[in-house]
Amino acid sequence: MKNILLTIRRLKKNKTAALLGISGLIVGLICVMFIFFWIIDEVSYDRFHDKIDRTFVVHAFLEGGQEKVSFDGCPPAVGPSIRDEYPEIVAISRYRPPFNEYLLEFGEAKYMEKVAFADYSLFDIMSFPFVTGGRGEEDVKSKVVLTRSTAEKFFGSDNPVGRIIEYNNSIDLTVVGVIEDLPENSSIQFSALMPMSNLSNLFNSENYLNTWYNNSFITYGLLREPGDFDKVASSITNRIQEEMPESTNYLRAYQFANDYLYEKNHIRNIHIFSLIALMVLLAATLNFINLNTARSLKQIKETGLRKTLGATRQSLIRMIYADIAIICLAAFLIAVIITAAALPVFNSFIGKTIDPLVIFSWQPLLILGLIYLATVFLAGSYPAFFLTSFSPARTLQSGKKSTKSKGLFRNVLITVIFLVSLMLLSSTLIISRQTAYLQKMDLGFDKEQVLYIPLEGRLKDRYKVFKKEVRRITNIEEAAVMSYLPFRIGNNGEGWNWAGKDPEFKPLVTDWRVDEDMMATIGVEMKEGTFFRTPDQEGVIINEAFANIIGWDSFEGKSLEAYGATFRVLGVMKNIHFNSFSKEIQPLALKTLIDEWSINYLVIRTGGGDIQETLSQIRDVGRKIEPDIPMDYGFFDQEMNRILAPERNLKALVWIFSVFSVIVLVLGLLGVIMFMAEQRTKEIGIRKCMGEPVTSIVGRLIKPFLITGLAGFAVAIPLSWFLMNRWLQGFAYRIDVSIWIFMLAGLLILFVAIVTVIFQSVHAANRNPVEALRYE
Repeated sequence: MKNILLTIRRLKKNKTAALLGISGLIVGLICVMFIFFWIIDEVSYDRFHDKIDRTFVVHAFLEGGQEKVSFDGCPPAVGPSIRDEYPEIVAISRYRPPFNEYLLEFGEAKYMEKVAFADYSLFDIMSFPFVTGGRGEEDVKSKVVLTRSTAEKFFGSDNPVGRIIEYNNSIDLTVVGVIEDLPENSSIQFSALMPMSNLSNLFNSENYLNTWYNNSFITYGLLREPGDFDKVASSITNRIQEEMPESTNYLRAYQFANDYLYEKNHIRNIHIFSLIALMVLLAATLNFINLNTARSLKQIKETGLRKTLGATRQSLIRMIYADIAIICLAAFLIAVIITAAALPVFNSFIGKTIDPLVIFSWQPLLILGLIYLATVFLAGSYPAFFLTSFSPARTLQSGKKSTKSKGLFRNVLITVIFLVSLMLLSSTLIISRQTAYLQKMDLGFDKEQVLYIPLEGRLKDRYKVFKKEVRRITNIEEAAVMSYLPFRIGNNGEGWNWAGKDPEFKPLVTDWRVDEDMMATIGVEMKEGTFFRTPDQEGVIINEAFANIIGWDSFEGKSLEAYGATFRVLGVMKNIHFNSFSKEIQPLALKTLIDEWSINYLVIRTGGGDIQETLSQIRDVGRKIEPDIPMDYGFFDQEMNRILAPERNLKALVWIFSVFSVIVLVLGLLGVIMFMAEQRTKEIGIRKCMGEPVTSIVGRLIKPFLITGLAGFAVAIPLSWFLMNRWLQGFAYRIDVSIWIFMLAGLLILFVAIVTVIFQSVHAANRNPVEALRYE
């Protein structure tokens, strides 16, 4: 308590400087806390699984084309085979995520739900605890496990185990168990889970789950011991070639613990924000050190008196650190309270639901404790170890030498704060430009005023009638049926051949089924030849990427072979961006809707009329054809926004943290210029008496900040350029990082800094010179 009272008394002597220093530290800590919460949420993905240290994933990659192509899954025959061949493997589960929503029905309750398929050994591998029931009998496939919220939606508070629920108007399923809702930080998400064996019936293929192709099955494995992973991972690479020697499809295993962070590369953003947190904390701490050291210099005579009266250097160091520790603890507590209160707003900005209580687990508390100790050590290091080293005689002098020795140290601190501010602001501008570039990029097809409807039930069976009736609606300009949306085309293969092709070259070609109205509906363009003219026209249309691989000057009258059939090339379509922006546009082959499996979406171009009225009319048409399944819909521009959501969230985060860093900079500059003006009070008074104008005096005060700012920029620009170029490498289509971005960021920061310094400098320069000469 005595130390607390002494600290408060010292702070009262320098209220303004203390307020600015502590405020800057609190602002910096709030920024760090927000980043800390975000990182905790990111690294917590899938960590709730008890056996995660023994869980691995098998996926496939192709090496027959121009570059390696990686898949999330592997062929369905892989899992059961390696389970039987490796005694180190306890369990294997194949998993098909819910690519679409399907109708589940119980009595009058009908809902579209995310239904996934898996081997029920998934419950042996993952920690999905049952609320009631279990996995049911092993050989029964007409069963389903629901999540708690899904069960409550259909059955309320009643026990659903043993009840019959209908899947997609086709299969009666017995509810055998209910599990807790899956956490948001789980990479596996579904509302209902059906046995994998149902897929053979749904795809009308008895051999569907026994093939050594089709890389759509995510395969999880459980090892007896964590140390068994290397043996399994090192020996499965060529397992497919043992069954299909000509295949260029290879296997790779990785530890499930690395799935979200490293395999999906979310660690990249964690590194970025960890660096931001470090820079902001450094800036806030240096700002606090700066103002605390200024306060310490004013108390240097007090230090000399204490030494004269017998105080040892060790006792003075303890006193200084006790002072700093109390101030930092108060700042930390205030920062934690403000961050927790503002967390809902922060969540709304970044699209997360971070729980503030996560901070009370031992790992976050340990890290926060280390941050606190580091802050206290850094903030007290200069006054504790440098100023206490002076002899009593020297400290009882005027302190001018000490003040002069402080100049270089202060300039270094200000330079670092400028450096941090420029790095954050320039990074924000680059991320904003990249996101805007992707949003405005020419996709090769129209995304505005285009909506889609998944075709389910009788809408699929009678799609021609549905399309015809929809086109009669006044605000509908065009409509087309497609197998996939261009944002997620999921069918591909390497079985294409043509005259002159190297037999060892096996590029992966995406297969897209469309009808004759696709071109008019989404606005694609042809480079050569003509588009389909009839619904069942034979032949193939390829994109420019595929044409460039083949290398022919003209495709008129040419044919390609694939999977035992010959296709006449009708034309070459200009490239469109599909599936991903992180890769170059891949080869694409378009065919007509000759197979039932390809009738999946009705894509509709609307006019400029009332979209809600148009949707109402489409629903009316759909209900007449399929009254049992609720009609779903979506928009192309919303799909585009979903794809770009990670970049938009990243932009929002960096903008927020840039604002924090600029606030820290302004508070730091205010404190430093006040200290400098106070140190030069007599000099300013003499200069005014000698007739020097106020503008000249203000210029003298501004000059050191311009020099330190430019020094900070000289370091920040190449460092920011390097880091942002590394980040942009994740995009196949990206902006060029030009010097004007850094110039703009630098000018903005200098403008804020100069305005801040001028404001305080003018106040100091306009002071009555008589009062200035009386100073001290």
